[in-house]
Amino acid sequence: MEEPLYFPSDGFRLFGVLHLGAPASGAEAAHGTRHAARIGLVFCSPFAEEQKQAYRVFVELARRLERQGFPSLRFDYRGTGDSEGAFTEFSLAGALRDIQAAAALLRERTGAERIGLIGLRLGASLACRIADCRLPIADSEGTRDAGGGTQPSCLVLWQPIVDGSLFYRLNIRRMLVRQMMTSGKASGERDTGSAATIDLDGFLARRAMCEEIKALKISDCRFQIADWPKTLLVQFAPNTEPTAELKPLIEKLGPTAQFQPFVMEPFWDRLGYIDCSAAIEATAAWLTHLSF
Repeated sequence: MEEPLYFPSDGFRLFGVLHLGAPASGAEAAHGTRHAARIGLVFCSPFAEEQKQAYRVFVELARRLERQGFPSLRFDYRGTGDSEGAFTEFSLAGALRDIQAAAALLRERTGAERIGLIGLRLGASLACRIADCRLPIADSEGTRDAGGGTQPSCLVLWQPIVDGSLFYRLNIRRMLVRQMMTSGKASGERDTGSAATIDLDGFLARRAMCEEIKALKISDCRFQIADWPKTLLVQFAPNTEPTAELKPLIEKLGPTAQFQPFVMEPFWDRLGYIDCSAAIEATAAWLTHLSF
């Protein structure tokens, strides 16, 4: 069952779709469903153009997890998708608060005892930041730090952005390529009428937000492994060896993370169809077999 809805975050009305875990049949399936229903999952979307390209994959993953009994919430950050606000109002700090608000709503509506975060690209980086900074989420039985705050009970990180400065340059490069394709020349930064904003590949973004992205470096996070949430780290690459970008993160996470590589194209950066069913099934299996 899917329910479209709006919920508040810092005065913004955020749009989301609530997936309620489907009932199962059979004793073994019912046992798995009871386990799944205890864990609510918040989807943390990627950024800008990548969010558009990955939209359908998140829908398919949420529906697959719903059949397994997991309740979840897909939502749009402030200033993106169908949520309130202009894109200039999007910021990483605001997106973190939106994830917290989504977690609170999910627990309120489903009674989930634990909250997990599923993120792709920038969304995966934000999920890491939530765990690393001990930002409170609505998790009654999550890992508690010495100050009594709560963390996500688990993280699913699909190809997180480890170095924000590289990601920013990728967006600029993508913009230049599209300029070449449409006008035959790369004219560079386009005038937006304001020194405070930049046309970031078709998205009117604040320069302050761009600086947030460039400063993002999750391999520098503190990563207190003793109480780090259980983590599934998924890589999409031409081979199964850890990429240069992900290798520092894998080394930092150590035994707390299960590394799952897939030989696949980056579906968030392609116009054509890419079958992501293997990654979806692997994610559903890992979540189903979690123990707390």
